[in-house]
Amino acid sequence: MESSRSVVDLLRRCELLAGLEEDSLAECQSTVNRRLLSVGDTLIRHDDAGDEVYFVISGSLRVIVYASDGRAILFRDLTCGETIGELAALDRKPRSATVEARSESEVLAMSGAAFRDLVVREPAVALAVLKRTIGLVRELSERIVQLSSLGVANRIHAELLRLVRATGSTENRVVLSPAPRQSDIADRIATNREAVSREVSHLAREGLVARQGRNLIVTDVERLGRLVSAAGCLSSE
Repeated sequence: MESSRSVVDLLRRCELLAGLEEDSLAECQSTVNRRLLSVGDTLIRHDDAGDEVYFVISGSLRVIVYASDGRAILFRDLTCGETIGELAALDRKPRSATVEARSESEVLAMSGAAFRDLVVREPAVALAVLKRTIGLVRELSERIVQLSSLGVANRIHAELLRLVRATGSTENRVVLSPAPRQSDIADRIATNREAVSREVSHLAREGLVARQGRNLIVTDVERLGRLVSAAGCLSSE
């Protein structure tokens, strides 16, 4: 573990803790432990009973559930500043998904008891947890609508637009770097890699996307957005 000063700096980068005052962050540093993960390591297993909360301080983690046939259902990827495990810490029920390291990663682990105390003690953390939970509900609601009412091509368009929005760019030409893996897109929208490959090739012929080395360029975000809106793929919020 690094010095108290550096641990406080790491905690400050975490989205759920960003609203804490300096002295509150200093108190938190004594409740966390650093954990290093190699590529492919499992941090959390679906249905496990643990309730630790993990703050991602480097690397990338993937939230997935494996179906009975071994197929991976991809929920989302987590990067520096994000948190995982807070739901189980609060409701004390088994884990709802598996979390694996996509790259060499570091997390700060806090016990469920310490996290619950923090939420009760710090209104800023409680509000941040509430906002994050609302965001998850919105995201999952959109995905349910997409999976139940849209064709594969529409779901691919919506996922590409989601990836564009996740970059935070407001430009009409956005570079996704590195390009999302077609198998990952397929896992998120309940289809197969071949279907994604065909549709991305079609979008390339239409001039909506282009490949550049390891990157995928969305050349006309406004046009992609119109396709998505016309199909009713995404809500405005």
